[in-house]
Amino acid sequence: MAISSDALSSFVRVALAQGALATLHRAWPPEADRADEEAWNDAERALAVSLFALAARASPSLRASIEAPALDLVRRTGAAWRGDGWEDALALLSAARAAPSDDASTFARWAVSATSRADGGPDGYLSAWLTAADFLPRSEAEALVQQAVERALASAKPGQALARLATADGIGQNQALAILRAAVSLPPTSRANAMAPLVPVLPDEERARAVSMSFDAFFADHDEGAERHDTDACTAALLPFLGLVELSRLLDEALPPPSALAVRFAELGAPERALDIIRERCGSGIFAARPLLCAAATEGGRSLAQAARDAVASLDPPWAAAGLVCDHAAEAIQVLGLETAVEIAEGGGGGGSEAARIMALAALCLAAPERSRPALAARAIAAYHDDRGTEGLEGVVRCAPWMSLTTAARLFFVSLGDAAEDVTLVSTLSRWGGVEQLAPLIARVGGDDALSAVASVLPEVLLWKSLRKTD
Repeated sequence: MAISSDALSSFVRVALAQGALATLHRAWPPEADRADEEAWNDAERALAVSLFALAARASPSLRASIEAPALDLVRRTGAAWRGDGWEDALALLSAARAAPSDDASTFARWAVSATSRADGGPDGYLSAWLTAADFLPRSEAEALVQQAVERALASAKPGQALARLATADGIGQNQALAILRAAVSLPPTSRANAMAPLVPVLPDEERARAVSMSFDAFFADHDEGAERHDTDACTAALLPFLGLVELSRLLDEALPPPSALAVRFAELGAPERALDIIRERCGSGIFAARPLLCAAATEGGRSLAQAARDAVASLDPPWAAAGLVCDHAAEAIQVLGLETAVEIAEGGGGGGSEAARIMALAALCLAAPERSRPALAARAIAAYHDDRGTEGLEGVVRCAPWMSLTTAARLFFVSLGDAAEDVTLVSTLSRWGGVEQLAPLIARVGGDDALSAVASVLPEVLLWKSLRKTD
């Protein structure tokens, strides 16, 4: 059943009105200026974010027209935003990605400034500085990256601080090399921590150097009080570049996560060694089933498939197996078969919550062959309607492209302005159950026409805000 764009926009208009009325109630009495400003704070940012979310799902021909009012809003109000510094920075960086170069530079500078208002100050959010640098003139960008690196080096745990820097969206090789140069002079554990997220983005020569130094950190003597070695992150980063000789040395002389090593042994064609590691060092239950499933999904570990099936079948309670399927949906389909994986996911409910069932079915929908996805999307939605109090909404929304039109419309109608714990105008636009999160459903219900219709209604938020103190 098709939903008209007029009906969709009318529904959104009503939801915005309800959110505005709830916000007015929170701000009462209007003479209490502080309460009023806090209640209405972030409305412009939430409006911009929701418009960018709609634009991201529109066709190229429509995208610019949806982004235009959002960019105009950011130009007029962005410098004055005083909400959560991190959320402001993220919204400003979204604006920078959509804006012409001159505006992009301005928005990027505002984003950097906004991080100073984030909880704990800017040092926990320096990755945003590296993202912002992509929109700045070269000399300014290099200075900003250097400043971010220096602040990270000055922290109590410089390796971890540099590692957070390296998680910046779209980090480039030049930025990665700047972090690498800073990390080289650090003590072994700090250096390894910093290099772990860099390994995938470094050029070949520098990557080989980083892998070598990070590998050596597993065997180095550590000073008392030194930064803790993040063995999980470092092992995950190094394993794709290690062979059997290096793996054996790690296993014999260091204490890396055994499950990750077992999977890598299987991947390199040593499934018997992998099975020995799992049996001797990983324990039982989920701690054995997880690496067995992942190892059996590799080309070199196919002989472990039956052991993996037995381990998964023995898991109790059922939600533990469903959680495993959720975390490793593609591997579950490959090793267990789609039908069995679905049975395990469906059995993950109970205990007063359907969360594991919902998330597992949604994960299978995304990982399954295309022909199976509509049926899996329907299963995920049915599970969600059995328990809408869970956090399953995020998972089922990702299944939107494979929902029926009626199902997508129903989920949108029961979620907008209702899924959030605390309904306000801002939450209706963004956050949990807002237009931002539900944009994939809008796109599924009516494509560009629906996206355009909803986008045309959202700026009424500004009217509500301007009228909030009128009699």
